[in-house]
Parts: sequence; C-alpha cells; structure tokens
Amino acid sequence: MLRELRKKMEEFQMVASGDRVLAGVSGGADSVCLLLALLALQEEMGFSVEVVHVEHGIRGEESIKDAEFVKDLCKRCQVVCHTVAVDVPAYCEQTGLGIEEAARILRYQVFAELAQEKGAKVALAHHQEDNAETILFQMVRGSALAGMCGMQPVREDENGVCFIRPLLFFQRKDIENFLNSHAMPWRIDSTNAELEYSRNFLRAQVLPQLAEINDRAVAHINQTAAHLSEVKAYLDIETEKLWSRVAKVDGEIILDTKALLELHSVMQRQIGYKAIVLMAKRKKDISFAHVEDLLALCKGQSGKRISLPYGMTAWKEFNQVYIAVAEDDDGGWNQEYVISKEKLEECFQTGEVVSFLLGEKKTKLTCRIFEKQEESLEIPRKTYTKWFDYDKIKQGFCIRTRRSGDYFISDASKHRKKLKSYFIDEKIPLTERDKMWLLAREHEVLWLIGGRISEHIKVTQMTKYILEITYDGGKEDE
Repeated sequence: MLRELRKKMEEFQMVASGDRVLAGVSGGADSVCLLLALLALQEEMGFSVEVVHVEHGIRGEESIKDAEFVKDLCKRCQVVCHTVAVDVPAYCEQTGLGIEEAARILRYQVFAELAQEKGAKVALAHHQEDNAETILFQMVRGSALAGMCGMQPVREDENGVCFIRPLLFFQRKDIENFLNSHAMPWRIDSTNAELEYSRNFLRAQVLPQLAEINDRAVAHINQTAAHLSEVKAYLDIETEKLWSRVAKVDGEIILDTKALLELHSVMQRQIGYKAIVLMAKRKKDISFAHVEDLLALCKGQSGKRISLPYGMTAWKEFNQVYIAVAEDDDGGWNQEYVISKEKLEECFQTGEVVSFLLGEKKTKLTCRIFEKQEESLEIPRKTYTKWFDYDKIKQGFCIRTRRSGDYFISDASKHRKKLKSYFIDEKIPLTERDKMWLLAREHEVLWLIGGRISEHIKVTQMTKYILEITYDGGKEDE
C-alpha cells in the first residue's frame, strides 16, 4: 500500500521536498491510516507532518475521548498535535444549517486558518467509498458536471490553501488491512450509524446494494468520476476560448444571447455555469437546474427575470442577459426630492442660481430663471442642460425614480406615452431604468434626465421666462 501511495502522491504532485503537511486526524480508521502512511513516507519524500484535530462539541464524552486518543497517538508517534474546539450546535443555531454541513464548514475553516498560519498543505483522509458517496449525493441533488467529478486528489481553495487526498485511490478494506497489519486501533464515530444523515444512508444502505450487483461498483464509480474530470478539463479549455465572444464582465456579467445560442448545447451549459459561478464567487449549491433556468431565460422574451442562489438575479434585455448580485444599499436612488413652488419663486425673485444635492452619490441639480429677451434665442441642445417654460412649471415638481403609471406628453397634441414604452423603444437597459432621475409632477414626467422632456413645457415663442436646469452627475454634458 505504501508503494502505491507514494506512486500516486508523486503522480499528482501532492507534496514536494520541504513541504509542511497538516494531517486532519479525527481518530477514525481513515485518518489514523493517513497519519501512519504520511509518517512512513515523510523522510524519503522530504516533507514534514503535523496533526490537526477538530473537536466539534456534538458527541459529548465520546468526542472528548476521540481527542484524547489522537493526542496520545501523536505523542507516541512524536508528532506535533493541534487540537481545536468549535461549537457546531451554536453555529447551527446562528446559520440555520444542519449538523453535518455546519461541522464540515467549521472543520474546513480550522484547517485553512492553521494551514495559512503554518504555510502548510492540508492532508485529508477521504477514500474511494467517500468519493462514491459524494458522487451519488451530487447526482440525486441534480448537480452540474463539476459535482459529478467527485473529489479531487489535489485542490486549492479560494484563499490559496492546498488540500491533498492521498487515500483517494484506496478502498476502506485496504485501509483496515493496513491498520490491522500494524496492530493499530482506531476510534468509531457512533453517529456514522445514524441513517437520517444522507451520506450515512448512502454508505450503509446504497453502496452495499450496488456491490451486490457488481463487487467493483465503488471502483467503477470512481473511474467514471475520473473520466468526467478529464472531460470537464477539456470543456473548461474550450469554454475559455469562447468566453470573450459570448460574455463580458463589468460589475455584472452580460451574456450575448445570440452568440451564446449559436453554440452547441454542451458549450451553452458550460458558459452558463461559468457565468453563475463567477458572479456567485463559489461553486457550492450551483446546480444543473440553475443553468437550465439561465438558458431558458436566454431563449425567452425580453423583460423576463429569474432569481439565482446567493442573492443573484438574471434578466433579459433584448439580445443580452445580465447576471448581478442585488445590492443592499440603493445609494439614495429610491428617495424623492421636492422642488417647491416657494423655492422656485425665491429663485425667480433673487435671480440667483440654486443647487440641490441628490442622494448619497452627491449628484447635483442646478436651477436658474431668466427672462427670454430674443425671439430667435437658440435653445441649448445638451444632454444634461434643458430649458423649460417657467410659467408652465412654476407650481413645483419633484425629482425621483420611476413609478408604475408614469407617462409624458409626447407631442403638441398632448398625446400621452407610457414611460415603460419609451424605455423599450430607446432600448434603455433595465439596470439603468430604476436609477434614472425624473423631473415629475404626480405621474407626469417632465424630464427624463439624460433623455427627452415633455412637449407641453418646452420653450416656445410665447414663453416669457425660462427655467434652466442642469444636472451634474459626473457625465459629460454634450
């Protein structure tokens, strides 16, 4: 077993000379075998070993005895042992997670933090049955291709911590045979027999029945996962080649649906999965169903919207699909600012320029009123500076974002046009619509700032006084 183990560790470049390795040891057969094997190989392969044991606080006296067993084992093997206690029940209450998931998260946090502190790699004791359980679990949950690839022999997390699994090529019987040949005892976790945990059920009920169909069922599941990992690696390379043709990242992810849907369905799913994972910044709980929902959105009508995990939203606008994370801070966009009749009269009487700050983004609206003296006065054609007939607007207005029922007067005959229809006609992105300031009076939009103004408040030959409004939002007023 040691010869085969060294061969696999070298093949997958798990360790290099001078590496420090933290072995996660619970006291169970798998982790005890891992520790003994690493200690047997450390000198000839040139790495050093320390142990980390996590006490979860969920099995009372049994858990304490596990910690004592590991400490005693490390003492006899003359290896440094780090014992860290975590409070899984409290974390469950805080997060609403189940015991199994909460324990896993806290355990990996301990591993990662200690590895970063020590500049070490983390060795875990997962074997072929563990991997088969993971693959079956992901399959019944509807995982995407990444989940079907199972555990990887070498994996680097988002913080750069390297996790290695030297025993991933061995079955449980190999591990027990190794321990028995060394007359080495191990601890048994009583919760492994509790079938209400999904993985325990797969281990105790499903895998034995599969073995009755074929005694190499576990090995074959692992072989399939290894093959799928190769397929995924190839598809990842092809995805990178196509990514820039189909997607761009600008705070949010924007997919060109026309270009995407011209690709083979396999690559559509690959790019859809990458887009979701890239925005979520994690792979956990991103399933095949989420990718299918995203592709259905790409094929659907403009204006549709779907929810995705981790507070993400995706929506379609014409030939583009946007994926973004909802922000808690609206930056003041949902506020309303009233420019009263009295404020305008004050501006009219003094002839002074009056400014108003809008929201936390410190955008500014500047008003001045002056007499129209020339019949042929040239009206400025700027995006963010507009002239209005003061007498038609002097009752005041508000500055706000859009509301249901908003409209503006579209022509001299006073025909109304829904603001929503204007947005669609002008192909204004959905993300921008909710953040565009409006000058409005009740539901009538007088000026869509950055866009057009209402016909019936425009300056005409009959205009006596002009209200000039300039919006300073950091953009060029051209």
